[in-house]
Amino acid sequence: MPASSFDTFFACTILVAAALVGTAFLVSTMQARIDGTQDINKGSYLKAIADHIITNPGSPIDWGISSTNPLDFGLAASESTAPYDLDVDKITRLSNLSNQSLSTFDLATSAKLNNIAFGISVSQIMTLAIEQTSNYTSGNEIFVNFTVSTVIDSKPASANLHCYVIAGGYVDTVNGSSSSSSGVSFIAVPVHGSSVDNALLLIFAQASFDDRITSYGVYNFADSMQETASSQRLPSPKDFTLNLPANISETLQNGYAFSYSAEQLLVYTHGVSQCRLPRLVDSSPLIIVMCGSDDGIPFEEWTAYPQVPLKTGVNFSDQEQNVFSYIVTINGVLYRLDLSLGDLPP
Repeated sequence: MPASSFDTFFACTILVAAALVGTAFLVSTMQARIDGTQDINKGSYLKAIADHIITNPGSPIDWGISSTNPLDFGLAASESTAPYDLDVDKITRLSNLSNQSLSTFDLATSAKLNNIAFGISVSQIMTLAIEQTSNYTSGNEIFVNFTVSTVIDSKPASANLHCYVIAGGYVDTVNGSSSSSSGVSFIAVPVHGSSVDNALLLIFAQASFDDRITSYGVYNFADSMQETASSQRLPSPKDFTLNLPANISETLQNGYAFSYSAEQLLVYTHGVSQCRLPRLVDSSPLIIVMCGSDDGIPFEEWTAYPQVPLKTGVNFSDQEQNVFSYIVTINGVLYRLDLSLGDLPP
């Protein structure tokens, strides 16, 4: 082959190879863009589902106080115009302590998500850690010292504390204290020696910079530990009414409702299965404590309204999880809600 012909052939070969490489790069780039668009479209679609659940009251709009499952699942308060304002009773029905708790199947069916994994968790924005550090006896009373830490997003948070001790059916208010910028407070709690084995300590903490961030913690003296969930013997309230199970209503003596700035003795009729709860005006979770005696042994059982923290729905340990986080309002208090959705069906 003459030199000029060889040069021409070699140049053509280089051009063809370059064209093939360019085509492969273009195809790869286009595929990446297509895949990226699919991911964006999937994310937007799932986000729209999550937003609908948070901003829609569902059907019927009062399904939170109903005994039937919702036809359309939505958590918004029906009479509110504020964004992300949720219905306390709809949240309550997500708790496994509710008498009409929604199962994982009920959630998926009412949300029309039979082919998409679905889960919800609700938590307090500010968390409390209650630690007993020491105690001493003076006369008939035991003084127990506690360290209380308040944290928001893993960082110390300054907060004002209000504390209550319930023991032997009676209530003492412990002088409130303010945590420092380190988020740590120290309190001394007096308890009558004969009642210490069935006493509860309730601590409400309100963030110094926003009174809508109000959280609670409960310490059980009998177990010497902070309780993370309320009593299994008391169901979650509904429509500001506590429905008492038969196995406890006959043994009760009195009950109390507590919030950050208020306490109120409940009007309770012995042997009656229902007890109305007050609508305390401050921005605070409501803690209900029922006191009684079982075979001469006193007890205090508690529950929260709303029942937070809670987690319900699918366990995502072995599948894709798309989490959409919201700051929501329930009865004037701010909470964090995480709504999880699985991958779209093929």
